[in-house]
Amino acid sequence: MPPVHSILFFGDVLPGHDAIACRRQLQALLKCPAETMDDVFSGRQVSLRKGLAANDALRYQQRLTALGLRVTIEPPLPQSIPAVAPPEAPLTASPGPRPEVAPVDLINCPACGEQQPRRTLCRACSIDMPRYTASQAQQRPLDPEPGAASRPQGETDAGRPLAESGIFGLDFRGRFGRRNFLLTGLLTLGGSFALAVVALTLGIPGLLIGGLGLLVLAIYGTRSTVFRFHDLGLSGWWAPLTWIPYVGAGAALFLLVLPGQKGGNAWGEPARPASGLGLLGGMALTGALAFFAFSVIGNQMPTLAALPDMGGTGESGKAAFSAHYDAGRDQIVMYSLSTCGFCAEKRRQFDSMGVRYIEYMIDQDPTAEARLNDRLHRAGLGGGAIGTPIIEVNGTMLPNNPGLGEIGRHLSGATKG
Repeated sequence: MPPVHSILFFGDVLPGHDAIACRRQLQALLKCPAETMDDVFSGRQVSLRKGLAANDALRYQQRLTALGLRVTIEPPLPQSIPAVAPPEAPLTASPGPRPEVAPVDLINCPACGEQQPRRTLCRACSIDMPRYTASQAQQRPLDPEPGAASRPQGETDAGRPLAESGIFGLDFRGRFGRRNFLLTGLLTLGGSFALAVVALTLGIPGLLIGGLGLLVLAIYGTRSTVFRFHDLGLSGWWAPLTWIPYVGAGAALFLLVLPGQKGGNAWGEPARPASGLGLLGGMALTGALAFFAFSVIGNQMPTLAALPDMGGTGESGKAAFSAHYDAGRDQIVMYSLSTCGFCAEKRRQFDSMGVRYIEYMIDQDPTAEARLNDRLHRAGLGGGAIGTPIIEVNGTMLPNNPGLGEIGRHLSGATKG
């Protein structure tokens, strides 16, 4: 029995031929619907004709090659088969059978996503797909938290995407890993230092701003603690535990070192961890704000110590001042900062008591600043932090917001007595 042959096609078009034109010509030749061409040109093995004698198989191959298609005869023809000229008329005048598409294992290119039969080089972007996959696996970063297995960035161990960290916000639905908890703690601490500076430099308005800011920071810090408990699979109602003295410090340390649950839980997927650069930036910002805040506090500490006498409630100091004050003889000079709340309060006191004085804004007038430095140097007060306002009474320098009682001891009436 002579062997029968099949015409196999893999979707390849010969060089110099237009793929769209070849598709149309083959569709016309096979008398098949347009959607069938999607399978024929899919790249999978397609049997265009089968059960052909050797001469017929050769005739089909020559005709299809003339159309620009690269086809294969299976099994191959013997070498003794003579060449057969393709006929002028079409190979078929009636609708042919639907081409048979062999089942094949399809894969997606890891680089461009093109779906295609399993092969080495991608037919769309021509990369070596096995090598590309291996190189990507080697570049996967380690889990951001110690002790966890390696996984691709942005994915959980189960392959699900990580949730956005939500570092900023006031909502209470989500979860934080240890890195995010540390970063939000640094931001809360840095915000507290910034509010302290505002309260000390702006006086009464600064206290109002600082109080409102502390309320926001309290909510923000509580949110971070709730998120961390969620990451452990615990209810956020455990957060008040961190408010208890001493116990709260231990609970905060517990939250900072204990790893969270892998994979999703009732509060969502694990959050995308904060980067190492973000943590360094948070530490640097908090350190800078702490340094600045302590500098301001150190500068204002003597002033804070004088608050009871300058507040207007020290009646003995006010009486001593009034008893010795002589507007014609006493010369009072006040050196102030435009942002100093205590300077504004001292100004209000002097004005309400009818005290005659000269005021210099040392942060706005370089001449006044030079005058003050010269006076302080002569008085031996040139070193160290000095709080404002600084009062000069009849040539005597009184730094650090002196009270009315202390000013009264240097008035002309007191020195004569």
